[in-house]
Amino acid sequence: MKANPDATLELIGAGRVVAILRGDFGPHDDAIADALLAGGVTSLELTVDSPDALARIARLADRLSGRMAIGAGTVLTPAQVQAAASAGASFIVSPNRDRAVIQATVAAHMVALPGCQTPSEIVEAVAAGAQAVKLFPAEVLGPAFVRAVRGPLPHLRLVPTGGVTPAIAAQYRAAGAWAVGVGSELVGRGSTDRVDADGIGQRAVAFVEAMA
Repeated sequence: MKANPDATLELIGAGRVVAILRGDFGPHDDAIADALLAGGVTSLELTVDSPDALARIARLADRLSGRMAIGAGTVLTPAQVQAAASAGASFIVSPNRDRAVIQATVAAHMVALPGCQTPSEIVEAVAAGAQAVKLFPAEVLGPAFVRAVRGPLPHLRLVPTGGVTPAIAAQYRAAGAWAVGVGSELVGRGSTDRVDADGIGQRAVAFVEAMA
């Protein structure tokens, strides 16, 4: 099924938290996704450098269609964009700004979230077709940067990613961030042994409330 970027943006914007899965969680992907969804998180990024990433994206995208946007992260090449699209991803996240990756993403009817750090990079990414911009690494930028950039560029969808806690998320939201990207602070680190679904659900609620 062809991705619908408007529907994807609506799903991401519903919870304003992009959960990031990096690594091997064994058989626990479904439990993690369900806990996130129960806590109000409506978008999940699985990095392509994780074991069996494409198969996991395909399974989650099929099972959660219409309820949670499933994306591919750490995407560096147009070939990876095409592979993610074939697996059913609806958005593409990169740590960098690459025009070819952005254009391939948009051509595949997916939402592009390239990584940027400066106003020039952000404007260039949007000009290339990016519908939202990942601010990365956000730790070195902070809420003041979001507020300053949105002064002259209020239309931007900015997604600070890296080192985000619920308290910092609230500051980003107050500064005008559209969403935040959160990895281990929300889902923990990859483990095939067990997953604390209750803890994930509780943290999801805290992040979503901070971004409300």
